[in-house]
Amino acid sequence: MELLENYVEVGGAKIHYIERGNGRPVILHHGARFNARTWEETGTVSGIAEVGFRAISVDFPGFGRSERGNFSNLSEFIGEFVKALRLDRPILLGASMGGEAVLAYAVDNREKVGGLILVGAVGVTNYESKLSNLDRLPVLLIWGKNDTVSPKRNYEAILRHVKTARLEIVGNQHACYLDDPKGFNEKIKEFLKGL
Repeated sequence: MELLENYVEVGGAKIHYIERGNGRPVILHHGARFNARTWEETGTVSGIAEVGFRAISVDFPGFGRSERGNFSNLSEFIGEFVKALRLDRPILLGASMGGEAVLAYAVDNREKVGGLILVGAVGVTNYESKLSNLDRLPVLLIWGKNDTVSPKRNYEAILRHVKTARLEIVGNQHACYLDDPKGFNEKIKEFLKGL
């Protein structure tokens, strides 16, 4: 399965993404210091494709090769991107800033989401009053053991409100997928195979 490089127009902006595989879509959203290629470098795009899913790794507006565009926030962009690609209930993965964006989108659009993978998501407590909207949605939480950027109260809040969420500790730092990409990808593949 070859890696495809594509652009799509979203809200008037040219948005870059890479993809590999066929099947149910999994959209990968990067953190503030990264871009769409990060998930290819960690083997995550390939790992997701290997288990029968379509991995789509997107550059957020103004990151990587995507134009900035005019979006009021990243969660609005996610909704527009899903619509532009005509995806049906994709599984959304987001790390750090990308995790907050995915969470913000999902709490208001639960019926449009097939599952969530949140990796050291920041800003979780901003959505605490809406977290129970995600109950019954399959949610995988992956945090580094000593994440100093997104403290454990973030994943604890989700575990408290979402009975279908489960936590996996991988690596050490905030960008735990860089510490142990193999372990990280195994947890994701296991989760996807259980959907």
